[in-house]
Amino acid sequence: MKHIYTFLFSSRLSGILLLLFAIAMATATFIENDYSTETAKALVYNAQWFEILLLLLVINFIGNITKYKLFSLAKLPVFLFHIAFIIIILGAGITRYRGYEALITIQEGESNNRMISIDTYLQVIAQQPSWNKQHISSPILMSELGLNSIDEHIDIDTTSIDVKLKKYIPRAAYKLTDSVHGHTYLHIVVAADKERKDFYIKKGTRETIFGTTIAFDTATRQKNEVFITQKEANWHASFPEITDYFSMLQNRASSYPKDSLVPLQFRALSQLNDTPFVFNEVVENQHLDVISLPKDNTKKNPECAVVLTVTSGSSSKEITLFGGPGYMNPFRTLYINGMHLKLRYGAKPIQLPFQIFLKDFVLERYPGSDSPSAFYSHLEIEDTHQLYDYTIFMNNVLNHHGFRFFQSAYTPDEKGTILSVNHDYWGTLVTYIGYAVLALGMLTSLCWQTSYFSLLLKKSH
Repeated sequence: MKHIYTFLFSSRLSGILLLLFAIAMATATFIENDYSTETAKALVYNAQWFEILLLLLVINFIGNITKYKLFSLAKLPVFLFHIAFIIIILGAGITRYRGYEALITIQEGESNNRMISIDTYLQVIAQQPSWNKQHISSPILMSELGLNSIDEHIDIDTTSIDVKLKKYIPRAAYKLTDSVHGHTYLHIVVAADKERKDFYIKKGTRETIFGTTIAFDTATRQKNEVFITQKEANWHASFPEITDYFSMLQNRASSYPKDSLVPLQFRALSQLNDTPFVFNEVVENQHLDVISLPKDNTKKNPECAVVLTVTSGSSSKEITLFGGPGYMNPFRTLYINGMHLKLRYGAKPIQLPFQIFLKDFVLERYPGSDSPSAFYSHLEIEDTHQLYDYTIFMNNVLNHHGFRFFQSAYTPDEKGTILSVNHDYWGTLVTYIGYAVLALGMLTSLCWQTSYFSLLLKKSH
């Protein structure tokens, strides 16, 4: 025990730990540059071995304070350095386990109190006629270099569900290839959050996409769903409500009647649950696969996919979920062991305890250029029947009840703002205290009576 104590609180171990810390930070920087921020977090910043390294540093610093009796006034600068690093690491720990980041999008003239998380989660909703259970995993980080894992166990009454990762696909995209033994798919294009999203529904199955259930030539028909089937060699559709559409092929607007099988208009834009849908085409004899696209540095946060194995009782099925940091795609459905499962991989919704109203969004450009020079968000916060007016722009942060709002970006139509949100009051406060103590230690090291500069000053006299 004495040898362990001596080594644990030795200056040699301090040097080794600080060297390892520096190497880890440098390695994480290269990983983030060559791959992604999520990969750097998965392998370094949020890795368990890195947390152990920081814990050993804290233990070593505390031991050195006692071992070298740094409580004395003569050794105050060295004491402050040790205490500062301990406080900073403590603040990082609070941020790691208590804080979170999110994004909120608000259109001009509208209010919103729903954010989406930056962290990625596996969300599962299990349903039967008599009950409904929701499960949200801990934050999930995926690495393009491997060593990934998802292993969720969900207990429901007398049964259970196990979800395990089979494959992780970065920069994921669908790919269709001709195959004699292929299937027939309905290709649907959805404009979600100003981005194109492709969905393929296999013949004989149904999918719920952004709140709209679409059944593609299924054996049975359910209430309140879009039902598509083949009739006299043509594809027909029945909609649960009167649905307007605009045909890009015919350049005309019309509408589908309610609950009537009528010819389906391909490449026509329809609004279903306030979401733009385009029934693009039906493809036959195709094999649908998910591939990883080459790295494209112009795309900041490409969507990825996970292939999961879902097991319940003696049944086991596979499902592919698109998502990743910042993506909140619709749930995909799966029927297994008498249960309907809804699964989603990506961001989760977070409710703010107050409403934010965007009164005006201002975008300024450089003279004679389309390049933006600055943008401002004039906001009104409604909190406990009180109104607060704020203006957010670069380097002007909004602090309200432990939430910090930063001007991050704006919507493609330039009529809405995108704010990044940080909820980490105590972690930020403790870390800033650590920085203040570190600055004080640096200052006292220059002017303290035992410092090198003080000795030089005495010799000069």
